[in-house]
Amino acid sequence: MSAAVSSTNESTHESTDETMDPGIVVGYDGSPGSRLALDWAIETAKRDDRQLTLLHCVGLTMTPTFRAYDPGVQAHAYEEMSRGVLAEAVDIAAKTLDRKDVHPLSVIGGAAAELVGISSQADLVVTGSRGHGAVSGGLLGSTSYAVTAHAHCPAVVVRGTSVIHAGPSHPVVVAFDDSKNSQKALETAVQIATAAEAPLHVVAVDNVGGLEAWPETDTILGREEMIDQMHLHVGQALRDVAEDARRAHPGLDVQTSVLGGGAGAAIAAYAVDVRAGLVVMGSRGHGGFTGMLLGSVSHRVVHDSPCPVMVIH
Repeated sequence: MSAAVSSTNESTHESTDETMDPGIVVGYDGSPGSRLALDWAIETAKRDDRQLTLLHCVGLTMTPTFRAYDPGVQAHAYEEMSRGVLAEAVDIAAKTLDRKDVHPLSVIGGAAAELVGISSQADLVVTGSRGHGAVSGGLLGSTSYAVTAHAHCPAVVVRGTSVIHAGPSHPVVVAFDDSKNSQKALETAVQIATAAEAPLHVVAVDNVGGLEAWPETDTILGREEMIDQMHLHVGQALRDVAEDARRAHPGLDVQTSVLGGGAGAAIAAYAVDVRAGLVVMGSRGHGGFTGMLLGSVSHRVVHDSPCPVMVIH
């Protein structure tokens, strides 16, 4: 159960309530990782003309509980801390966005649970890869993983030491395996690439060559023929996807690549090679013709990618 500590920004006299559209929600605790997430969320909110909600979570699981503990005094201390952290974030956001479109919100509760909870109302939820721990209620690496796994809306994890945005020099990379989730990821990636005027790179991982996956009764020739057919199927599927995207969005630069190797590592390495501004992928896929985009694959990409990763549910 969470409790609101403070949802009022004293400098703007704005309040965040349950009826407000949270738009893009970013977890912020003042750590370097959450600052990168905030910067990315600000620019995205500006580009997409969306509201921005700044969520600060105060976790009490590590709070001492003994006879002298006064919850009233402690709650006041947490409220003051949250006000300071959020005031800083609002000031940063207001340099780019209209202050009325920036909504601070502080709650008592675990960061992952609160971010997942508010994601049911949000357009997008954004976390940094690392944050403060313990009482400061920060965004640990486990928080970003939990949010990407359970969010009710697209979830973005911002990684690295500097903010990278999709644009003409930084393509949007989308992982595709013909599953329902990857279809949704593709639709989202097309929209983002169009809005950011960025190239769109559609990639699939072709890992059907492992002989251990084929029945021992098959002849080597039969396996090779089947593998060749699967290779052709992967390539044709990507070409069809690219053509559909170009037809729907004239002028969009769409490129396709078939990658080999382990899916997560291959997608992350490709993002490095092309200096991607964003990787978009489904939270889970099917075995299909590539076997990619299982939950473990999306987590591997989040962990290894040099740029923000958006996971679509």
